[in-house]
Amino acid sequence: MAADPLYLRDLILPRLKEASQALDLDPESPYFISRDGKLLIIIAEPARPVQEMEFARKLVEGINRARAGAGVSISCAGAHLSAVIDEAVMKRNIISCIVSSLFVVLGLFLLTYRRVMPMLLIPLIILCGTAFALGTAGLFLPSIHIISFAFTALIIGLGTDYSIHLYDRFYCERSGGRPTEEALRLAITDTGQGVFTAATTTALPFLALTVSDVRALSELGLLVGLGVLFSMYATFFFLPPLLRFAESRFPGRGYRPLPSFGLGAVWRMTGRLKGPVIIGTAALVVLGAVASFFISFEGELKNLQPRHSEAFLTQERIERHLTLAPKQMIVAVEGTDPAEVMVRGAQVGELADGFRQRGQLAAVSWLGQVLNVPPIQEEVLTRLSQRLDGQRTGDALSGALEDNGFEPGMFEELITGLNRLPQAEAVPVAQGVEQLRDSPFKGIAERFLLERDGTWHLLMYLHYKGSEFPQDAFLQQLSAVDPGARATGTDLISRQLSQSVRKSFATGFLIGGVLVLFLLVSHFKSATGIFAALFPVVGGVTAMLGLMVATGMKFNFMNSMVLVTIVGMGSDYGLHIFHRVGGIAGDEAEERFIQAGRAVLLSALTTIAGFGSLAFTDYGAMSSIGWATNFGVGATALFSLVSLPACLLFFRVLPKSTRR
Repeated sequence: MAADPLYLRDLILPRLKEASQALDLDPESPYFISRDGKLLIIIAEPARPVQEMEFARKLVEGINRARAGAGVSISCAGAHLSAVIDEAVMKRNIISCIVSSLFVVLGLFLLTYRRVMPMLLIPLIILCGTAFALGTAGLFLPSIHIISFAFTALIIGLGTDYSIHLYDRFYCERSGGRPTEEALRLAITDTGQGVFTAATTTALPFLALTVSDVRALSELGLLVGLGVLFSMYATFFFLPPLLRFAESRFPGRGYRPLPSFGLGAVWRMTGRLKGPVIIGTAALVVLGAVASFFISFEGELKNLQPRHSEAFLTQERIERHLTLAPKQMIVAVEGTDPAEVMVRGAQVGELADGFRQRGQLAAVSWLGQVLNVPPIQEEVLTRLSQRLDGQRTGDALSGALEDNGFEPGMFEELITGLNRLPQAEAVPVAQGVEQLRDSPFKGIAERFLLERDGTWHLLMYLHYKGSEFPQDAFLQQLSAVDPGARATGTDLISRQLSQSVRKSFATGFLIGGVLVLFLLVSHFKSATGIFAALFPVVGGVTAMLGLMVATGMKFNFMNSMVLVTIVGMGSDYGLHIFHRVGGIAGDEAEERFIQAGRAVLLSALTTIAGFGSLAFTDYGAMSSIGWATNFGVGATALFSLVSLPACLLFFRVLPKSTRR
């Protein structure tokens, strides 16, 4: 009663509540509590930015200590908590993927070749590829994003391919009766030539991604590309002496026939059903190509975060119980004069309010809803002066208080202020902001108006639900009202990220494709060999896009790199098949296909074990890489092992001019 005897708060509170129109708050509660009474919000402002991870970790530790033993459920969200939790989740996911995929790869190798010593070489090759890639990347990168460490799982899938191809050829030559040196020579000089070209065609498209404006994509491309090259060289460096040592250490050990995995039957089947296989392949490619036009880009960045992290679940809970409009755009008006900034902000606010009145915005929040701009202050003061006409309203209030038995001295500050109303002057914006900062409304002032190095930044928050807000139309009108105003928001960031990824991918795809084509031209002497290498690429890419559309997957800034992967790996599979089978006929062609096809099949399985294991992570971005890889690599291997032989046999284009 002593603080507000005239209930002036009924005039002020509605304006204050306009700043929280996007929240479904309980109007009867003085706290930020949801209307259904299930959620209470406490807002805290960290003292340091989220980029200082050490501070963020200490902050999270302090929060955990503060809520330990609480009788109610307390969960937190925010950039600091999300950064700490996301980092921990990604570390766990990446480590578990590395360990599980390594065991799967080693198990496949041991099951197929039944040799322990060559199997133990794989971790050494992966370690060398990873260490040298990190060391070389450290010369160019000041730091490495946590997502980029997922490249280790990718190296497990890619780096083992070269050991498989070389060892499979060596094993087959030894089981065929060739001496150690001759088998080793054929593996290194003949198959090794294809391995070198295959590794280079895989690495170069990844390295081409370094031109990307998306940091995670650029770093991942650099690390995977370097890791592939170093893994290849580590294979050539370690495998020959290891095989010589194993032969000298166990000279009498025999080489039993390796499992064919049904590839002989596949070769004979494609020979008998060449026409139907080609027709089916063409139908799949056409369907995939048509479906690819319907694929879209992931616009919700939150869908790329860890799905079960506390920050993610808390944010969902807030949106479910408290948020009327979950999406937000922030408009910033900047200048050196706070009064001029507020006047420009009023013009932008009038524009935004028009969208709100048309139902295209749920709410508009800015400082002008609490602090009038100077022109409006002058208008209000003029109207007050005309209405009061020199009357001393404070004296009238004092008399009324005495008549009703109150002590006027208790209300002296209010009475004095009312008597000064006719002579009141407009409050400068800077002074008004300082008064707000010295009041219980400090948070409002600091949320909407900031001063940094002599520049004032006025922030306006526009809340909306979805597509009902025509962002492009608003931005065009905003540019006309205030050309210096800037806007940001999740949807705008997602759109710009999509454009950047498309541009980076197109550039990387073009550069990588040209380099791959150049390498294939230098490797093969005929157009047939180039066709054999590129045919699985076309089939794998279209099938992957078709499967993504069929399963409801979308492109994002991470899984787009899988397309670049298919360019390199798809050409590898076709290259190895044609390198061994080209120019050969009869039973020998079938035997060579089984040998090359077995290596291709195992390479595909190990790649899926490395890349594909990411599909089961909790992190949406990495999970999408895994599923896209499973689709793309699986389809590419299928086209290489089934469709490609059918095409070569049907058109009888198995030239003897293959470089061997």
